[in-house]
Amino acid sequence: MPVPDKFMTLKNSVAFSLGRSNNFFRSKSFYSRTTIIAFILVCSSLAALCITQPKHVSDTVSNEKSKKHEVTQHFLTIESIRLRYIEAGKGQAVVMIHGNAGGIEDFEFGVFDSLCIDYRVMAFDRPGHGASGRAKGKSATVEYQAQLLHDTLAGLGITSPVLVGHSWGGALALAYALKYPSETSGLILLAPAAYPDTETNGLLRSFVKTPVIGDLGLFFGKALVGHTMLKHDLEQAFYPQQVPDDYFKIAASSWLGTKQLRAYLEDEWALNSSLKKMSKRYSEIRVPVVIVTGDDDQIVSPRENAYRLKTDITQSKLVELKDTGHEIPLTRPECVREALLSIDMPESDTVARENSRTQESVVASN
Repeated sequence: MPVPDKFMTLKNSVAFSLGRSNNFFRSKSFYSRTTIIAFILVCSSLAALCITQPKHVSDTVSNEKSKKHEVTQHFLTIESIRLRYIEAGKGQAVVMIHGNAGGIEDFEFGVFDSLCIDYRVMAFDRPGHGASGRAKGKSATVEYQAQLLHDTLAGLGITSPVLVGHSWGGALALAYALKYPSETSGLILLAPAAYPDTETNGLLRSFVKTPVIGDLGLFFGKALVGHTMLKHDLEQAFYPQQVPDDYFKIAASSWLGTKQLRAYLEDEWALNSSLKKMSKRYSEIRVPVVIVTGDDDQIVSPRENAYRLKTDITQSKLVELKDTGHEIPLTRPECVREALLSIDMPESDTVARENSRTQESVVASN
């Protein structure tokens, strides 16, 4: 049973979610970059063996009301893990799940304001991301995180939510629907990572798993290469839009910490194994599903994920957004509400039509 810790109003802020993963792990230059980073982490770790690791700076939160709706922030503890979440509005529960890396702020740029008029909207920092804790020695699988989310929601009296999952969060939403089919009202999947990607090289994993080299290596290594890589990958994630300077500055300060970086790497490496098993069961999903993808997504292939998922979940609706990349919650927040409203449509049409000023390409099933 979750134990509420405290709550306060959340100041609107800016943050960035890279989604499933950045192209560093999937670029043509992966192996050379991996070798360089591994070398840097080893050298920086060995040089820092006699240095006391800095204490983690406690999270601070400002109090401020949203211009339209009050968004309250809460902390609760479940399975000894302290989780942060925000919520606003009343009605049908809609739970939003960020990608890898990211945080609750990813849904505060239009999504919360548009949904909380008619729904009870919630967003959680996944374990190890943002201000949430992460259990040491616990499996980082998407299935475990789905179970943790379910137990958390049940403790809050929420039994049949609509889940909105972005990228890696889309995989978590799918895992939730597979594990709790009778307790899921629907899925909105934004640029979902639904199928296993090419296996990533495990060279860096040993540095994350080794206590001394892992912690100190991540701490010092990120100072040398983190910001440069982040800038490059943000450009790919936001493409074809430009990366606002504020996004880069706050992303660098909010999820390049040692805890967040470790969570990112562990989540990324654990995902493929889970997707191999999960993807064989997608046809079992019977709840309403809307899949939204950008035609210019540079991070998660629409053809290998969104389109393929539409085929496996036959009752799903697929919307392709023109001139849109991976960061749909940040660049096209109005599409989340439109996708959510389409779930309640009585017709059995397999295609969702997006009501926006820009004409979109709607993909129909055969």
